[in-house]
Amino acid sequence: MAILDWFKNLFFGASEPFSDAGTFFVWEPCSKSHSEVVPGYAKYLLDLGYKVSVIVNPEKLKEGVFCRFSDPNLILNSISRSKARKFFLKKGLANAKGILVTTVGKLSNGRDYNGAYEFFAKKLPGQKTLFVEHEIKPAVDGGTWDENIITLRKPDYKGAKSVVVNPHYFGNVRITNKSEDIVKFIVVGALQDKRRDCSIILSAFEKLIDRGITNVKLIAVGKGAVNLPEKIKPYVELKGSLPFKDMYDEVEKADFFLTSYEPDFAPHLRYITTGTSGAFQLVYGFLKPVVIQEKFAPINGFNGKNSVIYSDSSSYSEALERCVKMSAGEYGKMQANLKALADEIYAQSLLALKELIEK
Repeated sequence: MAILDWFKNLFFGASEPFSDAGTFFVWEPCSKSHSEVVPGYAKYLLDLGYKVSVIVNPEKLKEGVFCRFSDPNLILNSISRSKARKFFLKKGLANAKGILVTTVGKLSNGRDYNGAYEFFAKKLPGQKTLFVEHEIKPAVDGGTWDENIITLRKPDYKGAKSVVVNPHYFGNVRITNKSEDIVKFIVVGALQDKRRDCSIILSAFEKLIDRGITNVKLIAVGKGAVNLPEKIKPYVELKGSLPFKDMYDEVEKADFFLTSYEPDFAPHLRYITTGTSGAFQLVYGFLKPVVIQEKFAPINGFNGKNSVIYSDSSSYSEALERCVKMSAGEYGKMQANLKALADEIYAQSLLALKELIEK
């Protein structure tokens, strides 16, 4: 029945999302970002024994955010945000067990959680309303933070507590070994001339080529434009913004995942204090060792055994060289350690979500 509903909704549209007793809604009200977390949250709820009725922007479904993931108890509703809002305003949660909203900031501006709870106008006893917040600073600073709200990672800001449930499941993922010929690095996100992290990565690649290390390829996925130095143009592929299906494919084929956070650059500090990065979900889910600055590693679970750590931007190129020269055996051990981390995060997250629902 679920598969038939999925095809009906996908090709003919739906007037309202599917639900029945035992169903949990998972709604991503943001039409531009954060959709990559939805499969992971749906997976947790399926593992807890619920049917899951997903409401996500129709374009994100077309882009393949669930292209690697199917389940008889998973219903994907191709319904716009406006139609979903009208449904919830009129019927609350209908007869569903509850709802998990994966970006509550779209309902609360990061502050008014009481208003967000009231939006769903509970009608049945035992229904649960769960929210995910991607940036806790406005609520913590404003005194409206709710410790029952879910975050993707443990926050480190003014003693704030949350329920940590990290979504890093994307479906059927092929775990690949290190390439034997061309070592592939991937960066996912805007790679633009005006961004500091762009210059760090490109400068490191330029130094790598200057040292005669040319069996490399940099894959850049994300919107924006960048002027590449002539000497590294043969070693860089600018893919631009890709649909989820193609982005998943590129991550799967890569060997290492690049980040370039700087501890002395204020906008980057949110990745260790009040928020997190979608890059880490891809690292955990696809088991791609990440190249990361040492200050940003520990709170996200990374260390020298599961990742490649560097001290500052001047040593970034040396970190890339370590990746290139890493043996297949060393790479395999690093992936195994990364899998252990991802499995631990998954188990802890599943338990935390179960306890929150039963609370």
